[in-house]
Amino acid sequence: MKKLLSFAFVASVCLSLFATDIFNYIPLNGNVKSYTRTDYTITSKFGNYYRTPSVKFLKTFDSFGKEIESTELSPKDSVINKISSTYDLNGNLTEQNCFNSENELIWKNIITYKNNLKVDSSEYDSNGTLKAKIIFTYENDKLIDETGYNGDGALIWKTIFTYNENGLLSTESQYIADGSLDTKLVYSYTENNKIDSIISYDSYEKDSNQKIFRYSADGLLNEITTYTSQKEVSNRLVLKYDSSNNVVRISDYKISQKFGTTVNELISQSEFSYNDILNADAK
Repeated sequence: MKKLLSFAFVASVCLSLFATDIFNYIPLNGNVKSYTRTDYTITSKFGNYYRTPSVKFLKTFDSFGKEIESTELSPKDSVINKISSTYDLNGNLTEQNCFNSENELIWKNIITYKNNLKVDSSEYDSNGTLKAKIIFTYENDKLIDETGYNGDGALIWKTIFTYNENGLLSTESQYIADGSLDTKLVYSYTENNKIDSIISYDSYEKDSNQKIFRYSADGLLNEITTYTSQKEVSNRLVLKYDSSNNVVRISDYKISQKFGTTVNELISQSEFSYNDILNADAK
């Protein structure tokens, strides 16, 4: 909720490319110059599934593997919006600019650093008016507080982070302006420090769920299974990889009880294609 609250001025465009970016959880392998992600909607007719492309995302990287451009495209490859990114000599993201389909600036994000740690992030509209600001606080070089303000300096949200004995993120608690809890995420890890599960609590819905991360014998993440607060499976994300161990397909299944049995219903799918990746046969 916090990003929607603090950056409402971009809600109609460029709010977030890759809101559920799988590369937050798995590495991008090899000399990838760019990749395209195509999202499909799924319909069912007479018991058969049919795919329809709904949107595409093109991400481009520099020679250091830093993302320099994210473009949202229609199924016919028309540009919907584009975000360009700039970095300093230390590889820190310092500026982002979002453009619409007419290549007109929609918003600009300026990020500053001190001792190589992010200090603040300021977002401006197309007229250069400050619309939102995030301030970051650290303890022993670990981010412990992320606070969002609107352009007038009023507090909008606050996120507090805690870490386990291995220095890995343990909890992420998001609060709204009046200090009440919005959502809380609790992380646990495997013996190899891979994410094992994320428990999510929503204070408004008064509900929680748990995502379990499942790995293959060679350590690849191959499924994320979501359980309800009643310990029932509600969703499955199934991942497939190419020979370079880059994900090439993500299938999203809704799990429900129908006709006296458990049904895995395919509801959406994403496919990835890479530039400079060879032998991309799904396995």
